[in-house]
Amino acid sequence: MSRPRNGRSLFSRDKTQADGPAAGLLSSIIESSNDAIVSKTLDGVVVTWNRAAERMFGYSAEEMIGASIRRLIPADRQAEEDEFLARIRRGERVDNFETIRLRKDGSPVDIAVTVSPVLDENGAIVGASKIAREITDRKRQEQQLRESEENFRTLADNISQLAWMADKKGWIFWYNKRWFDYTGTTLEEMQGWGWRGVHHPDHIDGVVSRIQHSWDTGEPWEDTFPLRGANGEYRWFLSRALPIRDARGEIVRWFGTNTDITDQMEREERIKLLMGEVNHRSKNMLALVQAIARRTAASDPQDFTQKFGERIQALAASQDLLIHGHWRGVSLDDLVRSQLGHFKDLIGARISIDGPPVRLVAAAAQALGMALHELGTNAGKYGALSTDNGCIDIAWSLIDAEDGARRFALDWTESGGPPIAAPTRRGFGTIVIEGMAKMALNAEVELTFGEAGLHWRLACDDARVVEGALTRAGAVNGAHHSLPCTGRNVLVVEDEALVALDVMTALEGAGFTVIGPASTVARAMELLDANACDFAVLDINLGAENAAPVAERLTRNHVPFIVVSGYARDQQPIAFADAPFLAKPMVTAQLLAEIDRRMVAAPNGLTPS
Repeated sequence: MSRPRNGRSLFSRDKTQADGPAAGLLSSIIESSNDAIVSKTLDGVVVTWNRAAERMFGYSAEEMIGASIRRLIPADRQAEEDEFLARIRRGERVDNFETIRLRKDGSPVDIAVTVSPVLDENGAIVGASKIAREITDRKRQEQQLRESEENFRTLADNISQLAWMADKKGWIFWYNKRWFDYTGTTLEEMQGWGWRGVHHPDHIDGVVSRIQHSWDTGEPWEDTFPLRGANGEYRWFLSRALPIRDARGEIVRWFGTNTDITDQMEREERIKLLMGEVNHRSKNMLALVQAIARRTAASDPQDFTQKFGERIQALAASQDLLIHGHWRGVSLDDLVRSQLGHFKDLIGARISIDGPPVRLVAAAAQALGMALHELGTNAGKYGALSTDNGCIDIAWSLIDAEDGARRFALDWTESGGPPIAAPTRRGFGTIVIEGMAKMALNAEVELTFGEAGLHWRLACDDARVVEGALTRAGAVNGAHHSLPCTGRNVLVVEDEALVALDVMTALEGAGFTVIGPASTVARAMELLDANACDFAVLDINLGAENAAPVAERLTRNHVPFIVVSGYARDQQPIAFADAPFLAKPMVTAQLLAEIDRRMVAAPNGLTPS
């Protein structure tokens, strides 16, 4: 069948009217329309088919008129036609129904159809008219928009940051999924200025002030503050926002992110603490080297270079063992062997080493290491190892006392060498062997000289020496010697024994009476209980504790003190904040000058503790 002449509908109610000018105009409109306009019977047989339908579906009018409209319908959509015809028979209209139809070449085409009943001159429903508009471009744009939105959601919801958007005035209207996952909130709770509810009360005022400044000025915003998580805990975030501008440069919205930097801040804090500790230890080491140099110069000025070098090597050997043990402890057996390294061929033959496995704490390793070095050096020059027949027995033990305490004892016994007489002067070696070890470990030290050779014995509470030992009441603390109030009594608190001896020597040389030195807080408190104290020199770090309790007591009792430490000024606890400070290694003349200045400035003299 061919297209009706002039596009005339086969359902015209009035043939005269259909053949008149109006009918021709209607036919022209139908033929020139960009929409496919089709009429069909109630069985779906095509009656008319305009040119737009030909362009849209690829079928000519001759091919479609008299054929079923179902040839355009995919198999999985045939039910749509059944529904359309049923509704048409009921006199209903189908408006703007979006669906898919097939072109002649089998390719799909997206269309929106409107189907209306067609009535004859008696008002009976005799068919249907369909207007189909191709919406392929719109569908493609919608699909692109959906994909774009999906890509945005995928990106926004899977970035590591919390993200949000606000209008040009700062009203936040969108958050990504990570924000809600972290905060446990909803958009209704957070939109606008609701975000203030997850900020820490100590920071919120500053945050609001700074971000409002950016809203008002258009300046990019950056801030760091804590946000509360769904678990109630706060984490630190670095937050930034940038204004989004249109083609005219006007701000249309803001885009912001919050990046969790808690772990980074903790790492930076650990690095800061580590660097502070490195700085402290290096300065303490320099102070120790300085003390060794001073004492060596005073005791052995003729052989300074050799003696100083040997002692630094002994110190380095102990440090190597501490570093190898991650500064947590040193095997006593390893320490003995390292300090007697220049006699290693004699170990097992003329040098015997015996004792249970013991790991020394760092302070003990350093003090015992230097003492063993001095003992070995003296044995090689004047004692058992200066002959071909002498021997040395080195033995240590851990002894359980009746009172429940545990004692550590170390013996160095020489035999078979020349007779040893007590030295006529107190040199550096004697200071280290007796004074340094005694002070560092709060130990009892016995040093005897005789025909049989030198014997050195050190005994102390095991907690001062052995790693992991527990401090107990009743530990040996040394004798108390009560000092009267003279205006010249200076308490020295320093856990590095050789540095303490260096300070002690300088103070005594300047006419002061030294209380101590004390290497622990408990010992310092005991000395304050027993003696009138006019001034104090405090190290901050005392191994596993710091001297803050001592500083607080001195402050309460109006006793001035000076801080001498390897820590930087900004690392000091608050108890030391107002005290004068000298960094290690220090010049003793500066220490003495500062003490004199403080004592002169003290009102009405100095008050004992």
